[in-house]
Amino acid sequence: MLPLLFRNPVVVSRLSFASPLIASRFASTTVERNAVDAIRKTVKPVDSRKTFLIDTYKHLMEKNPVMLFCHHNNLTKGENAHFREEINKVGGKLTILRNNLFQVYLRNAQNTDPAAPIRRSEQNWKHPLLPFFKGPTAAISFSETDPAKVKKVMKLLEKAQDKLFIIGAKVENDAYDMRQLSTFKDLPTKTQMQSELLGLLHVLSGAGLVQTLEAGSNMLYLTLKSHEDNINPNKKEGDEEN
Repeated sequence: MLPLLFRNPVVVSRLSFASPLIASRFASTTVERNAVDAIRKTVKPVDSRKTFLIDTYKHLMEKNPVMLFCHHNNLTKGENAHFREEINKVGGKLTILRNNLFQVYLRNAQNTDPAAPIRRSEQNWKHPLLPFFKGPTAAISFSETDPAKVKKVMKLLEKAQDKLFIIGAKVENDAYDMRQLSTFKDLPTKTQMQSELLGLLHVLSGAGLVQTLEAGSNMLYLTLKSHEDNINPNKKEGDEEN
């Protein structure tokens, strides 16, 4: 609540009459926030609910490499709490989305500030995730790329039937349909794949070292043989006659 109050010029002006302690306590915050509000141009007011949600969706998409998009069907308060708790247990986080605002974010995601005024012709109307938003939608986010966690959530939601079901996903920078997601969930983790790759490189580097040493030995032999022939040409002629 305080941050919103200090955006108000009336409140800011009243700070000048406050005690030195209070004034010094909030001076930097007030100046910074007023500077941001003066520079940032948004379709809706900076402190509005709609701008806040678009900012939230931007953070959600940029900070979570894996997101499962689901349709939900008339979830009761108890069902909502149940799914949130169960999904949290396996490492995910459930967020109910406002479709129209998430679509605004997707169309403007290529811009630094998706909440800013952007011409219709400059918006991305072919974003690959837009087709997922044709009904009440939720997102399950993961802070790391871990197929095992995705697999656990998919198994969990099999019991939910039509109450909450997955329709697609974002994995890193790609949009996945259900077929691709089914393949992804059975993959090893990124850490496991990196370990396997390092092991493979170690083996290959060992084989390469042997080849290099063998090549070096052969080259050394040929060089010494050439010097020997130059030093003792009679021996070379004798070898050729034999």
